[in-house]
Amino acid sequence: MYNRILAYVILNTKSLLKDKIPFIWSIMLPLIMFIFNINEIVYTEDLVFWWVYMVLCSYIYGVGVYALELKEEGCLRTIFSINNSSVDFFIGNVFTQIIFSFLSILLFNLLVICFKDFSFLRLMLYGSKTIILCLPFAFLSYCLTLFKKIHANTIRTIFTILIFAMFMLISTETPLNQYNPMYYVSLFIINKNEKIIIAYTLFTILSILLGLCGVVFFNPNSNERR
Repeated sequence: MYNRILAYVILNTKSLLKDKIPFIWSIMLPLIMFIFNINEIVYTEDLVFWWVYMVLCSYIYGVGVYALELKEEGCLRTIFSINNSSVDFFIGNVFTQIIFSFLSILLFNLLVICFKDFSFLRLMLYGSKTIILCLPFAFLSYCLTLFKKIHANTIRTIFTILIFAMFMLISTETPLNQYNPMYYVSLFIINKNEKIIIAYTLFTILSILLGLCGVVFFNPNSNERR
């Protein structure tokens, strides 16, 4: 099983390296917003919104949406004919995005310390913590594969708008943040209290259950007629 998962990770990593736009975009937008807000960033914890944005993009686009794209293209029929295991495929995608998130945060933090006198080790500890605590979103995104008549491009467009809107709202005092998942995850990382812990625990359980349903009932065959 380990070798099969590693094969998926290597395959996905090569695919990411060929298409450098997602890697550059995942760093450039947070970096631009960081520069615009540089005077308001005083503590290491103030960067948690940027890390959450990068990790959520990796998990949502790199796990759920990525599986839909491969399915639509018909690529998974060949892959699953060699290794018919949706579990290996899912775990391989998740590990790939963990590596991708770590590299994105690493590069972002390196750029941050050029402008701010922060501890790089502390930045990486918080960044790594963000990668772990955002894992439920990787499971949640995979439940997208349960929908039969849904197109990856449509989902990608919807999530692009939603994630960008959440990222813009997260640094404001607007009441809309009470409906912003990115806001609550950021609060959980930097300021745990009983209410937030309970909400995060329930969200994690629900996300994992839905994600596992997506793994169990995953169909690699494309819904598109050719």
